Amino acid sequence: MKENHKVIVTEHVLEVRHQATGRFLDVRGYVADHIKGADIFQHWEIDSNVVNFRDAPKKAESVGAFAGFKSAGVFVYDPDTRNFFEDKAGKYWRTLVKNQFYTLPELTRFGCRTKAFLNSEKSFEEINSKVYAKFFKEEFQRLVGKQEKDFQVVVEFSINEFDVRLVIGPIHKKEAGRYFGFESEHFAETGLFIDIDIYKTQHCQQSEIPNLTKKAMKIAWDKIDKISFAVGL
Repeated sequence: MKENHKVIVTEHVLEVRHQATGRFLDVRGYVADHIKGADIFQHWEIDSNVVNFRDAPKKAESVGAFAGFKSAGVFVYDPDTRNFFEDKAGKYWRTLVKNQFYTLPELTRFGCRTKAFLNSEKSFEEINSKVYAKFFKEEFQRLVGKQEKDFQVVVEFSINEFDVRLVIGPIHKKEAGRYFGFESEHFAETGLFIDIDIYKTQHCQQSEIPNLTKKAMKIAWDKIDKISFAVGL
């Protein structure tokens, strides 16, 4: 995705976990037909305890989803617009909960995870040094010493009703592909990797999932934009 003349390659995943339901195992085929009939996904595959949906016959190319006896969700690879994922996830979730074959049990966790790669023409050493100086004070740098070659920042915090786990780190050339479920020509370049897992484990209601997804995505993009601006990539 190109935003403000910068390339930001992203992967988004919504996963909603719930209490296990044996009933789902008896109606997997009906659920597959229900989702296909809603014209969301045309391709599906039934495994032992999950139905996988995708946008292509053999594997997901841009969009996929799943429904299982303990969880359900949607994933999107490098969407063209920032609201594509939340729109697709909302439509899939609303369709799934309206099925007539089984009732989703009590929800135990809402999770919305975004992985972003901000590519750069700078060398890895330049990016590493720039970001390291931005995140760590001089006192810490003196403590570590001048031989620092690579690092990763991991921070856990809360925003409103969500808990958040944020991971940030510089990326070598051809390294980004290890962290994503798809390929991109931009992964050949250096850059910055950002992984934001936004989740909620208390008081998750089925009707709130589309709105929670929108809120989580707003937080994710806000963090990506601010981090990108702060480090100058």
